[in-house]
Amino acid sequence: MSLLDPYIPLLYYLAIWVVIYALAVLLKADKHGIIAKPYYLMLKTVVFNSWIEKIGGRLRRGWLTFFDIGAAMGVGFIVLIIYSLITNAFNLFSRSSQSGPTLLIVPLPGLTIGWDIFPYVLLAIAVLLIPHELGHGIASVLDRVPIKSSGVFMAVFLPGGFVEIDEENLAKRKARTKLRVFAAGSFTNIATFALVLILAAALFVPTSSGAQITGFTNGSPAQAAGIPQWSVITAVNGTQVLQTRDLGNFMVRANPGALVLVQVSTGQTYPVITGKSETNSSRAILGVINQDYHSTRNQFLSPASTYQLNTAFFWLGLILPNVALVNMLPLFPFDGDRYLDTLMEILGLKNRKPLRMVASVVSLGLLLSNIVLSYILFGTIFPR
Repeated sequence: MSLLDPYIPLLYYLAIWVVIYALAVLLKADKHGIIAKPYYLMLKTVVFNSWIEKIGGRLRRGWLTFFDIGAAMGVGFIVLIIYSLITNAFNLFSRSSQSGPTLLIVPLPGLTIGWDIFPYVLLAIAVLLIPHELGHGIASVLDRVPIKSSGVFMAVFLPGGFVEIDEENLAKRKARTKLRVFAAGSFTNIATFALVLILAAALFVPTSSGAQITGFTNGSPAQAAGIPQWSVITAVNGTQVLQTRDLGNFMVRANPGALVLVQVSTGQTYPVITGKSETNSSRAILGVINQDYHSTRNQFLSPASTYQLNTAFFWLGLILPNVALVNMLPLFPFDGDRYLDTLMEILGLKNRKPLRMVASVVSLGLLLSNIVLSYILFGTIFPR
């Protein structure tokens, strides 16, 4: 294996980016509202302006209450994300079992994430960006702050969206209006996350009913025995399996080369000759990658479709609240920076720029310390 092999996918992506940029320049994409630069592509449009204004004009009192709640909760979001980063950095540094990796979600399949999770990440990013920017837009038009444009961009394969607000107009508005606008994106994401949780609770049974096979290891005994992928193991040798822990506890007691009868949710039973672990020759394995199986209520989906829906909800639940909270860090150019500036304005602080710089440096330090310590402890910062 060459030392350059890990970087080959990156070279492919950079080559694709160069081709896209060259085509945008040659075809004069700027005539169609597409701004092409070596490091980003941006589509700006005014098409959605009137649409956002119509949404904001309906149920105006309800929207004002919604975004007032978001403005008030912004302080809590800032405190929560700073506390979480400090706590996790300390746990990572002390190698505590309570620590978790800080992951960077960069949608480059085959390089930063696996192809198998790529569609779910794209879906989660779309559900993140659309309500986020819509929230900023609606909060602006509620107080008649004009929207100049809206659109999407791609900064070397990092997707994003924006609603361009008339900043000069916003700067003249009351602090309450500013707080609503700056907190609107993250608060809308948190509200979306709450809806996702409610929908998941309505769709899925909360207790696990088996260990679902999501993949096989090389030379898998279970695969050789004909057990299909996505099968749900419910018993082994008559021992009930309700979760992956039950399966693991059984396999700890089994011997390599033993015959075990694996029963799945369809009622079929498969005889499997256990293999031995590559890291521990005395440990028996089935050679399966599995996870707890939470079926849909009334089991209206197949196990394979249930897995896909479950995975989609998992990534929504991971990305929505975490990005919303990180966005409220008092770090330029995040929304939390301008939210903090408005709070200092309310408190009557005049020389706010140095304080914003200190807050940005501290926030960046916390974020980087979590990323670096995660890489040292877990060996990666990408959810491959």
